[in-house]
Amino acid sequence: MMDWYSNYPAPSKEEAIIEVTKETGESEWAREIITGMSSLGSYTGWYARFKGDVISEIKKRKEEREKKEKEIKKEKEGVEYVLRHITGDSTFRV
Repeated sequence: MMDWYSNYPAPSKEEAIIEVTKETGESEWAREIITGMSSLGSYTGWYARFKGDVISEIKKRKEEREKKEKEIKKEKEGVEYVLRHITGDSTFRV
């Protein structure tokens, strides 16, 4: 069956972007990654390999973004702590 579908082309890049966006919610990254690909392969190649690669890359980027956001939050809390103690104001918020 997969051999049969290897005779069919993959979805267009726009259709692929829409598919990946529906699954990940990240249209900007989906567009960036997919437009950078020279080919999406065949119908089988897209669904068996390339689509999973794109989704994995987006998940990796999401994890990196969340990690960076946690680091920023921790740094902000540290600055807030120091400023509260310097000013003596326990209600101080950044």
